Amino acid sequence: MSDLASTQPLVLFDWDGTLAENYDVIKDGLNHVRAHFDLPLWSDEDAKKNIRLSARDHYHELFDDPDDIARAISLFLDYVDKKHLETIKAITGADLFLQRLKDQGSTLGIVSNKTQKFLDREVDLLGWRKYFDVSIGAGTAKNDKPHPDSIHLALSRLKAPAEKLYYVGDTDTDMLAAYRAEITPIFVTFGIGCFDDLNKGEFKMIKPHICHDYDSVYNILYANN
Repeated sequence: MSDLASTQPLVLFDWDGTLAENYDVIKDGLNHVRAHFDLPLWSDEDAKKNIRLSARDHYHELFDDPDDIARAISLFLDYVDKKHLETIKAITGADLFLQRLKDQGSTLGIVSNKTQKFLDREVDLLGWRKYFDVSIGAGTAKNDKPHPDSIHLALSRLKAPAEKLYYVGDTDTDMLAAYRAEITPIFVTFGIGCFDDLNKGEFKMIKPHICHDYDSVYNILYANN
């Protein structure tokens, strides 16, 4: 790798709500499981507050019985498996933004709480494999976000020198993972996350950059170039 490349930003991205949008399938999958267990269905507001964790972490929090956990995960994954490629779409401007970063020489990766096989399929469907040097989905690292393990795994796989490390995401879970991994967090406001979440508890210490669009993210990444 050239000296020039090593001075470019290394940028890891969340997936859903940050680069791509598949909210309805995730919400409907979660409600499919809730209906099976006779739990109240989630409204949009409920879902957006609770779509943070990977499926394995969410259902370990929701249920105590290991059989219920396993059944819930299976029901959710089966539902998403059948539906997600029908509805996945890029967030407006994401394709041009990623191409712009690659043209500048940035090293890019994905760290998502979406199950790895679903993440891989969606990246390929959008034709974005060319942009990313690493892609880490839920279940690939020992722990999913908000733990830093998946970010650490992505960085270890990249083995790329970089003076500037960033993680871009749309939820408090993303920001906490970045903070724990000791890389610079960037919060985008156009996903499902709520900015007010960053003013609660441990999140008060994080103080991420706040961006309303991809141009703002780009300006932070290349502020000193």
